[in-house]
Amino acid sequence: MSLDYRYMLLLASLLILLSVLASRFAARLGISSLLATLGIGILIGNGGKYDFNYDFPELTLHISEVALCFIIFTGGINSNWKGLRPILGKGLSLATIGVLCTSLSVGLIVYLLFDWPFLAALLLGAIVSSTDAAAVFSILDSTGLKLKNSLGEILELESGTNDPMAYFLTISFSFLLVQPDAGVLQLSLNFLISMSVGLVTGIVCGKLGNYIIIHSKLKKGQTPVLLLALVLLLYAVNSLLGGSPFLAVYLAGLLISQSHWTNKPISIFFFEGFSWLMETALFLILGLQVYIFEIMDVFWEGLLLSFVLILLARPVGVYISLIFFKDLDWKQKSFVSWVGLRGATPIVFALIPLVNQIGVARELFNVSFIIVITSILLQGTTVKYIALLTDSSTVKA
Repeated sequence: MSLDYRYMLLLASLLILLSVLASRFAARLGISSLLATLGIGILIGNGGKYDFNYDFPELTLHISEVALCFIIFTGGINSNWKGLRPILGKGLSLATIGVLCTSLSVGLIVYLLFDWPFLAALLLGAIVSSTDAAAVFSILDSTGLKLKNSLGEILELESGTNDPMAYFLTISFSFLLVQPDAGVLQLSLNFLISMSVGLVTGIVCGKLGNYIIIHSKLKKGQTPVLLLALVLLLYAVNSLLGGSPFLAVYLAGLLISQSHWTNKPISIFFFEGFSWLMETALFLILGLQVYIFEIMDVFWEGLLLSFVLILLARPVGVYISLIFFKDLDWKQKSFVSWVGLRGATPIVFALIPLVNQIGVARELFNVSFIIVITSILLQGTTVKYIALLTDSSTVKA
């Protein structure tokens, strides 16, 4: 029996209101607001006697990808290119080499410790290899730390640009599990197409958006609508052409952020609010997709892998990718490693094996979920203290 649309609107509005109140309450307790929103989704979702059954991984994946595009685009238009340019090499190295090393480290450890199939272990590593833009932006903003040596800019650039590499690795290993005969040449070609299409479409739409905004004299309310349409256009085009929508929207946002137009502050303010709405919707719908009793079956396994990722794989990725940057000492690199928060992104990427009906998909999803929760609880609540211990902030935490 389908639910009347009025009840659906009522439920959606109540969930958003509850999320707003819960996030403020959680902030007072030092808990991430994102975790509070995720908890609400879990609470009303699958698992209880009177709960409804929500199991639509493909729909959830598409909604989540669109929401992530808006979140990443907002990070792009809020970026300061002058501040990013000096640390471009560090950020991109973390977003590519760092993600690859983290992914391989997790995959190898999972393969050795738990005797998983090798490709399945690598797939789990790929899913959890990237930091989450929404989580990192939220934590850095809420802590109010004044970080040394452009550490804040490095973390923001990394979290805004590392999704394409993790997304490609997740798609590739999922593809190999479905079609084991696929060769390295085909994967390499897919990588080139993905990055090239994302790069070109992001630059073209960024420049096009700038031109239209500056020369068409749009009204105050029209500029945000134009930008919304550009984000949706980039997502659709890249999905159709096999490109990376996350790379495209970040580049477009970064290019648009460099222009100066009359209504720019209004547009940025709008997207900050809209991005929060997308984060809320994202965490709510991901919470609905979780089967909480299945989580308990892999709880200890997921908890162990959380510590493996936080204390071993992530530091390996950071130290290898920043090995040639001597202006950062080991303490600051350790801080960068600790602030590699996992958020919605790994859960979203864990939906890809579910959609492709890979045998270990449900276990991958549940383990990824535990890793995210552990990361937000452990890393998210201790950023200030780690900043103090590593002398990474100019003010006391």
